[in-house]
Amino acid sequence: MQFAGGQVVHASNTRANLFYVVESGEVRLYNWPIHGNAHLLDILGPGDWFGGAAVARIPQYECRALSVGNSTIWACPADEVRKYLAEHGDVALQFIESAMWKLHQSWASAGGMAFDDCRSRLVKTLLRFSESAAAKKTPEGVVLKITHAQLAQAVGAARETVSICLTELREKQIVRTGRNQLFFDPKRLKEADHKSGSPGGLNESN
Repeated sequence: MQFAGGQVVHASNTRANLFYVVESGEVRLYNWPIHGNAHLLDILGPGDWFGGAAVARIPQYECRALSVGNSTIWACPADEVRKYLAEHGDVALQFIESAMWKLHQSWASAGGMAFDDCRSRLVKTLLRFSESAAAKKTPEGVVLKITHAQLAQAVGAARETVSICLTELREKQIVRTGRNQLFFDPKRLKEADHKSGSPGGLNESN
């Protein structure tokens, strides 16, 4: 299936009957409540999958999948996916490992929302998205295509609060900002985060 930029692949609270695999392009998953702010859950690219609710026989999708730019996506009937996995144990094992990794990331993210401050959540989000389809690798690090508003959705904080945290990171020359882009070295960002709470660390102002 072909999707244009901004087109919804599947909406939340709609019947879950298809399992999706991204062939090309970029897809972003959002928790999109009827009331309240959207939450950016994940950024997916070629080789990534979503729509696991259908395979798990969950009646409805819990999130909205949105194409960013033009995307080519395989849409597979959930019954056919379950049949294929039952007949191919090696593929089923790979799928289980992938699903367990997603579950691990979800638990870690949920724990961070409860216990980490905004700056720590921001750093972890930048590191996670540095491995996503929204990031372009360069010799100096990565260029991440994302807006402050989208980062705020992912971090679970007000846009103004995220902008303050980014300003602090920029003043420490850990990140550079551009028009809807961030430039940073993931290794250096991770090292700076490990120094949080010490003199010169990210949390020195807390």
